[in-house]
Amino acid sequence: MRIIRKNLKVVLFLFAMLSVSLGYAQVKTVTGTVSDAGSGEPLPGVTIVVKGTTQGTITDFDGNYSIDVEEAQTIVFSYIGYNEQEVTIGASNQVNVQLEQSMENLDEVVVIGYGQVKKEDATGSVSAVSSEDFNQGAITSPQELVTGKIAGVQITNSGGAPGEGSTIRIRGVLHYQQVTTH
Repeated sequence: MRIIRKNLKVVLFLFAMLSVSLGYAQVKTVTGTVSDAGSGEPLPGVTIVVKGTTQGTITDFDGNYSIDVEEAQTIVFSYIGYNEQEVTIGASNQVNVQLEQSMENLDEVVVIGYGQVKKEDATGSVSAVSSEDFNQGAITSPQELVTGKIAGVQITNSGGAPGEGSTIRIRGVLHYQQVTTH
């Protein structure tokens, strides 16, 4: 009787562990392609994020992506100039999406380091320099095209030799320093 009771405890313990593990959602890899709804062309650089998390990825040059998600989670596809689209993951491991172009004027959208916002919603200073604003004359580097055109931006060259590095400071803070070795 003692052996049966001991074996019954082991069986019940294993059954409880199995039922708990089956209760959790299964993570699976979802793959697919994101393309333009009008032309069918693949869209590289589309942001794909699991809604409510920071887990995400982007599409490659051919519009392909791969992301690990749980079934019934929602993934959000967003791309500049296109309407955002949400897809709830079902049983399929393949999700192809076609994004519709947005009718919003792209001049009003600002791309920032962590996403995109409308120009009026940006919390920092925003400046735009177009090709008509570029400095004219003997230009030896791309940095010289915009020198003096943006308030608070200081661009200095490390030297006069071809291929020398430059330093970009925005409001006194170092943001970019190109270092070259010979």
